[in-house]
Amino acid sequence: MPRYVNRTLYLIFIIVVATCFISINLFKTLGWSEDEKKQDDGHVQSEDESHSYTADVSVTLTDIAKANIGLKTAETDIRSIEKVVQVTGNIIAHPNKQAIVTPRIGGIVKQIHFKLGDSVKEGDVLLELESIDLQLAEIDLIEAVEQQKSLDSKLAKQKSVFAKQIRLELTTRQIDYLESLEEQQEHKTAFQKHRSVAIAKTISVLEKMRFDLIKADVDRKLLENMVRRTESLTEKRISAQKELISQKAAYRKAINTYNHGKREFQILGVNNQTLQEMLDDDGKTDILNLLEKDSMTANSGVLISSPVEDKEYPALRYVTVIEEATGLVDSETAYKHAIHKAESHKHRALATGISESHLDTIAETGKIETFEELSNEKLIDHYGPFMTSSEALEALLQTEEAQRNASILLEKVRRKLKVFGITENEIERIVETGKSHSKYLIIAPSSGQILKQHVTLGTTVDKSDSLYSILNTDVVWVEGEIYEDTLALVHDSWQIGDEVRIRVPAYPGSVFTGKISQISAVVDPEKRTVHFWTEVDNSNHKLKPGMFADQTLVIDKSDDVLSVPLSAVLEDGVTHSVFVESGNTYIKHEVAVGAKDDQFIEIKDGLLAGEVVVIQGTHQLMQASASTDAVVDPHAGHAH
Repeated sequence: MPRYVNRTLYLIFIIVVATCFISINLFKTLGWSEDEKKQDDGHVQSEDESHSYTADVSVTLTDIAKANIGLKTAETDIRSIEKVVQVTGNIIAHPNKQAIVTPRIGGIVKQIHFKLGDSVKEGDVLLELESIDLQLAEIDLIEAVEQQKSLDSKLAKQKSVFAKQIRLELTTRQIDYLESLEEQQEHKTAFQKHRSVAIAKTISVLEKMRFDLIKADVDRKLLENMVRRTESLTEKRISAQKELISQKAAYRKAINTYNHGKREFQILGVNNQTLQEMLDDDGKTDILNLLEKDSMTANSGVLISSPVEDKEYPALRYVTVIEEATGLVDSETAYKHAIHKAESHKHRALATGISESHLDTIAETGKIETFEELSNEKLIDHYGPFMTSSEALEALLQTEEAQRNASILLEKVRRKLKVFGITENEIERIVETGKSHSKYLIIAPSSGQILKQHVTLGTTVDKSDSLYSILNTDVVWVEGEIYEDTLALVHDSWQIGDEVRIRVPAYPGSVFTGKISQISAVVDPEKRTVHFWTEVDNSNHKLKPGMFADQTLVIDKSDDVLSVPLSAVLEDGVTHSVFVESGNTYIKHEVAVGAKDDQFIEIKDGLLAGEVVVIQGTHQLMQASASTDAVVDPHAGHAH
């Protein structure tokens, strides 16, 4: 115990001696001017003659002395003093700025480009692996590409062949349809000629039949009268019996001729009333007009005879009276067959995908379409489905199926390589060159410094191994905590996005600013505090994770008051003083202070706005002023 006391006393003695030595050297270093050694009346006049100090202490500095102590000044100004809450915290790494580097594929470490402590940029190659799995996957890619190329070439050839078949089929169907139309037109013309001739001959025969019937009727009636006269004369024995017999024979023949003429019309369906009208007519009425009045007219049985055509060509009802009737029927049959043939070829053309409007255009213009302006793909897409019986189509469909399977396989291999971390450009380079390589590059996922390295040259690593730990401190978090009894002060104004001022012991003159990014939703059960995290820009890398920090939260602002930076005011017991600049002289002056925050303090009395006060170097000035022999009343000749 005595030994411990001796050591303590010895340490205190050393500290006192060192302090005195430093003070003596400081006075020598500052280069005080001889003027400050003189103790006149202690009165210093400021530039503003209406405002002067009767200083108890003043120090005059040379430019060298100012530079040696790093003297800085600021103006007294009107500012708002903020109501703040100050809490402690510590610098931690930003959770989104840390990266653990793991390989996506196993292999042997062949080359290491960065080591522990190095700074890397995102995209830098950290190390190179030799991977058999990667080489096999690249070989699979090359084979899949070659297979797809082969199928693409085969498919292109098959499409060309199939397109030719489609064009040939479409052309053939158009030609068949056009030829059938021409054939139909030929048979139609022939039929129309046969019909015209048959109509003319039928009318001629009907007229002759009417003439013969009328003549037979006249002959019958004339012979009937002659027989009656001859019979009367025979009875009177005026005429011979032989003549009567001859006339009766002629009469019977006339009757037969008349009946034969009637039967010819009756066979055509003409009734007795119409026959009588024909006999009563003077021969000037057209035979067809007389026959049209016959309501009992029977159909002649000609194939072309339809109700519409009977009205247009009534003579065709009686065409059987001429020998050309058979030829007309044959002509009509051939014409109808040509119509059916043309319809059949039309349906076949429609079945190949040719539109009906296109066929109508062919019928009007007589020109066929070659479809040469259509590409093979469009031709196959539009007309291919109609070629269901084509062997080329079956082969094409099989090749397309094989190509789809090859594409799926190729996409699987590409995805596998992407999972390994191979970029699209690297994959395309393998596809273009057709060469594989087993080198796998481990890329830095982010910029930062390598804090941990778990790999050495020649080792075998697996995809689950951790190779590097990288930390980017361009942005850091300051973790702070507010006690429960302080929550009421910050509750209404404390929210995410609020600005926080941060100070660390390593840089006492620096103030860092950040914004609250997270606020804990629960209270720490042990410390009874609420944690919050402030995000701070650290591009200069001054803040190091692990440092302690003081945080200042602004919760309110007061009215504007006269104030100076907090570092300008020196506190000595119950008194507060500042050093006011007057040229190269700095006068210690006592002031009355009020509210303060972490940056400024209110000056209630002792200064005027615009006066310049020392904010850095005040302690050195205080030590220098303590060496003067005379003490001057600071309030003499000066009032506020």
